[in-house]
Amino acid sequence: MAPRTLATLATVLSGARDADAALTLLQQEVSDIDRAAHLALFMCDSRRQLITEKMVPEAGGVARTPMNVAIDHLPAPIRRALNFGTSLADFGAESDDYMKLLGINAAQPGGILSVRGLTLDGELAGFVAMHEARRRFGPRVVERIAPALDLFALAFERIAEHDARFEAVRILEELTRDIHAEYNRAVRELKAELEASRANTVPPAARDATLIENLERAAREAAAEAHGRAARLAAVEEQVGVAVGKLERAHVDLHSQAQQSRADANILYQIERALDESAATGDPSQVLEKIRAALAARS
Repeated sequence: MAPRTLATLATVLSGARDADAALTLLQQEVSDIDRAAHLALFMCDSRRQLITEKMVPEAGGVARTPMNVAIDHLPAPIRRALNFGTSLADFGAESDDYMKLLGINAAQPGGILSVRGLTLDGELAGFVAMHEARRRFGPRVVERIAPALDLFALAFERIAEHDARFEAVRILEELTRDIHAEYNRAVRELKAELEASRANTVPPAARDATLIENLERAAREAAAEAHGRAARLAAVEEQVGVAVGKLERAHVDLHSQAQQSRADANILYQIERALDESAATGDPSQVLEKIRAALAARS
């Protein structure tokens, strides 16, 4: 490939905005050399050691196919070449088997599958795979396109760095928004707590006045309760005095009634004796005098 063509390709690739555009340009370069050659870009996850996506340039754009193939399924020499990033490697006689593994459909079977690794910061980020028919004479297409693959690798690295910066800016903006939202929420909570604390805080003078008022109210309530108790005690004492007086009078009355009962019993006894003596003597007048004397003594 002439230097002018490389310079033109380098200029065009430097203006590519994404991997799709760069891959389409690379496919055009390959088609100019061999229209039967088939090109594909595979994206890799170096952390999980997986091939995660296949990108195939087509007439209407780039077809993307998700994948989940372990990089360890590739032969060890191929893995070393991919991780090195600047060398080409081919699968040789096993090309058809690995084309099936990678999902590459070639128009002419029996060709050779070659790969070239793409690295970022020393880690495998992807690789370009190209299938071409076997040639008996002349250089292979992959050898002729090797300088273009190097330019594509530079463009891929630039695009990946741009995407990484864009993703970092997006993540930083999201993080900034989250931090700002968390800051605003924390400020609102602190303001609410401060207002609640201010509402619950009473000045010393007001606190002392409230305490004095509570003490005075308690003293008034205690005095009123003591006055009520004294009144109730006086009423009880009065009731006890009245009851004692009644009891004394009842005792005197009972004593008088007892004396009267004894006097009546004595009179009855004297009358009975007089009657007994009258029955013995037969003198009614004498008995009558004794009865009158007994009744006179009662009065």
